[in-house]
Amino acid sequence: MAYQVLARKWRPKQFEEVVGQTHVTRTLQNAIKQEKLAHAYLFTGTRGVGKTSIARLFAKAIRCENRKPDLNPCLVCASCLDIDASNSMDYIEIDGASNNSVDDVRALIENVNYLPTRGKYKIYVVDEVHMLSVSAFNALLKTLEEPPAHALFILATTDPQKLLGTVISRCQRYDFKNVSVDVLKEHVLKIAEAEGIKFSSPKIAEKLAELGKGSVRDTLSIFDQVLGLSGSQNVNENTLTSALGLAGTSAMKELLSSILTSHSKICSKTFTQLIEENIDLKKLCDQILDGFYKIINSIDDQKSLYSQDLIHEKSLEGVSIAEIFWIYESLVKDFQWALTSMNPEKVVLVVLQKICLRRTILKGEDVKIGEISQPGKSEAGATIKVEAPKKIAKTWNDFLGHLISAAPATAANLEHGNLIEDFDINIVPLTIQIAFPQDASVFKDFLDDKDIYARLKNHLADFFEVDIEKLQFKTQLLTDEEKKDKNFRTTVEIGDEDRRNREEKRRQKILNDPYVKEAERLFNSKIDKIILND
Repeated sequence: MAYQVLARKWRPKQFEEVVGQTHVTRTLQNAIKQEKLAHAYLFTGTRGVGKTSIARLFAKAIRCENRKPDLNPCLVCASCLDIDASNSMDYIEIDGASNNSVDDVRALIENVNYLPTRGKYKIYVVDEVHMLSVSAFNALLKTLEEPPAHALFILATTDPQKLLGTVISRCQRYDFKNVSVDVLKEHVLKIAEAEGIKFSSPKIAEKLAELGKGSVRDTLSIFDQVLGLSGSQNVNENTLTSALGLAGTSAMKELLSSILTSHSKICSKTFTQLIEENIDLKKLCDQILDGFYKIINSIDDQKSLYSQDLIHEKSLEGVSIAEIFWIYESLVKDFQWALTSMNPEKVVLVVLQKICLRRTILKGEDVKIGEISQPGKSEAGATIKVEAPKKIAKTWNDFLGHLISAAPATAANLEHGNLIEDFDINIVPLTIQIAFPQDASVFKDFLDDKDIYARLKNHLADFFEVDIEKLQFKTQLLTDEEKKDKNFRTTVEIGDEDRRNREEKRRQKILNDPYVKEAERLFNSKIDKIILND
């Protein structure tokens, strides 16, 4: 028999075997028990958390001819076997990514009208439903709202934000959680025991669970990859790091410790060795951030921290909690731009050097090369003192420019109004008042929506760097008379006038061009029309 990957081999066949989604399985079992099945379900969640597996399991349980007392499918009746073999005419599973046209949906709707060949229900599972076109969604709406009594729909998606609100409102929605590291670790150990696989350390199972990032399928796929390099049933740390392109525990321990103790030479040497070993740069940056995240989480229990083999003992001596938070925050920001730079490896190395020399740099002194204090001397126990930077003056137009990329729909509505008066970002509470003409009330109503208003306040607070509790944002309508008295113009009106002025300047420049004047003289004519392009 051909090899079957772990993710498929260990796909749950009973509700109790589902990993980390008890809140969903229990609800679905109760629905079967009480015979209160909805006509449409929506399963949402990140990839590999069990959406399709539970959809199949739920479908089997509904259609099973000999359902068990605990509401699990029997797995041996004709209906269960047909679903397993993908031969069932009453269980139709569709990939929304490759069957996303309106014609595909119309074919599905036509099929819905036919009665099931066996049993009470005909079940349709549409995976990655967000990939359907808008036309396909609209074609499906009526059937979703009032399907035949024998039809039941299960829609699965990793991106529910792309679904139409009219689709979501017609379904019972179940949000699948990312599975915790502890649960994934137990699942990996359970599979390893059943498959006869031995780990040299329990930390390997924990590392696999961490790398899975909440996804059962990703965790088992990584597990398969490691087993492929191992070539046997024994897995050690070297196999894990080599298979996945990760830095080993000892190298990471050296790297994190050198950053904490400000040993820039050791840090550079360790980093360079890891790059020469073809360790993936992005994964290495992730490991560094993950290491500092664990340090922050265990900072109150240093004995436990050192026992995790993350850093050398005494690495935290003289390092304040504020300093560790600063290191983590700086690395998060700097790695982001470093990895997109023209020479990521060198930029990441410079970032690490900067973090190691943080105490000297943040003093603000003009220290010459060769004069940098070595760690362990007088400044080793110093605490970083960073003065709060002065706020850079930001204008309302700056904010609108930022919002166009962050929330284009909100920005478009804001442009139909304008500030009543200027504001000073250094005055607390910061009050921003926007007015709209009476004939633009629809734009004010859009912004006054509870959710949109809350998101807009968050954007304002982030951009102007002010505590959201100390920010007041108000909208109002102006009568035509008030608009005239205040000489009020909306952002759109100002923009239109600026554009017209620019175009007129361009026209005049063309009309007064010496060559154009000479052409008019030669042909005894006048320029009738000027068409400007962008």
